[in-house]
Amino acid sequence: MLFSSPVFFLFFAIYFVAHQVVPARYRNYLIITGGTIFYAWWRVEYTWLPFFLTAVAYGGVQWMNRAPNQRSRRGRATAAIVVLFLPLLIYKYTDFIYRDALGPLFGWHGTLLNVALPLGVSFITFTLCAYIVDTYKGKFSDAHSVTTVTAYVLFFPHLIAGPILRPNELIPQLEHPRAQALRRFAAPVALFTLGLIKKLVFADQIAQVVDGLYQHAGTLTGPSALIAIYGFSVQIYCDFSGYTDMALGLALMLGVRLPNNFLRPYAAASIVDFWRRWHVTLSYWLRDYLYIPLGGNRHGRAAEARNIIVTMAIGGLWHGANWTFVIWGVFHGAGVAATHTIRRLLGSARAMPSWLGVLLTFHFVTLGWIFFRAPSVRVAADMLHDVFRGGGWPGIAEVATANLFVIVLIAIFFALHRLDDHRRVKAAVRALRPEILWPILIVLWIVAITVSQGSSAKFIYFDF
Repeated sequence: MLFSSPVFFLFFAIYFVAHQVVPARYRNYLIITGGTIFYAWWRVEYTWLPFFLTAVAYGGVQWMNRAPNQRSRRGRATAAIVVLFLPLLIYKYTDFIYRDALGPLFGWHGTLLNVALPLGVSFITFTLCAYIVDTYKGKFSDAHSVTTVTAYVLFFPHLIAGPILRPNELIPQLEHPRAQALRRFAAPVALFTLGLIKKLVFADQIAQVVDGLYQHAGTLTGPSALIAIYGFSVQIYCDFSGYTDMALGLALMLGVRLPNNFLRPYAAASIVDFWRRWHVTLSYWLRDYLYIPLGGNRHGRAAEARNIIVTMAIGGLWHGANWTFVIWGVFHGAGVAATHTIRRLLGSARAMPSWLGVLLTFHFVTLGWIFFRAPSVRVAADMLHDVFRGGGWPGIAEVATANLFVIVLIAIFFALHRLDDHRRVKAAVRALRPEILWPILIVLWIVAITVSQGSSAKFIYFDF
């Protein structure tokens, strides 16, 4: 059930009416019911998984808090986290370990499980891991009912692809719900509309060209390869940030505030700055629950660089069971570590103009996206080869003409990216009179539906 699909609009209309009718004290039961229907829509046979993971986390916390001493408490928390991660490891990484990690050593081929990845298993696991760790560290109280914790997981706007929520970011709002007045409905609808435009007009249209070009990697001309490479940079941002915009808008319609995941990342002037703007909740999760426990920067510069690279490599592998994601993670980890080193060497001196930093950072990120998008290392190498191989630049005019619509979309995106800020959206909503605002939103919906012809592709991060 995609946020951008007609069936979801019907689901949300029914859910919203129920949300208005059900008394606040029973609303968590509505969240659990709605989230279960939403999750089961893809594969009903996996409906047990969010409940199982929630039971592991909640039961683990209760077990942990009955420990007789701190050592036992720590051991029980660790055991709960290990069990929590087992479904993710089994479903997502069994075939990768068997075929790609151990296969070359033992001559193993094929797959062991060959089963579909449950939707949202990575996001649910990370969300509940934060619940266990924050409770263990005393950052969050364990005095919450199993109903509230289950609603924390199954709140459908963030269920499948985040944001990855800390318990303090959602549970207090579920326990003390606030009314959402209809007169404040315009800002959430505007946020949802922004995400809808990103998804249907930009991401889905660019994806059709990018997917076709990647299927012919190794035989492309330079211009075609560049359209695929730059196109995917725009596609993945519009796809994932579009999902986040819609999720935040939906949550606001229900009186819940979720953290933003994207802060104009392609305006970042360094790779460190990029990771403070891109998939923000994952970045801080990796920092707080992986990088710092590994030692952070406490044991010297070499250890810091190692911890950064290890953290980012695991973060890459979290995105997918493929060596391409490991390379992508290591690539970014090396970039972050190198940036910290350069800043230490230069001190407070400004190494380069801001515009140059933005340009270099964007191209560093775009180079990494090649490995993120390619189904194999070989395809990524073929795409790079297509850009740089000799004699590969004929027919620029023909390629531009054939892909004019996508090129225009890419150009519009970069022209407007600096304005992609939720604060600007909310300010515009406040500034415009209703008789102007609502016709604009209606026109944007008509454009989105017309361009997409009423259909929508799956969100990229549903596969992670």
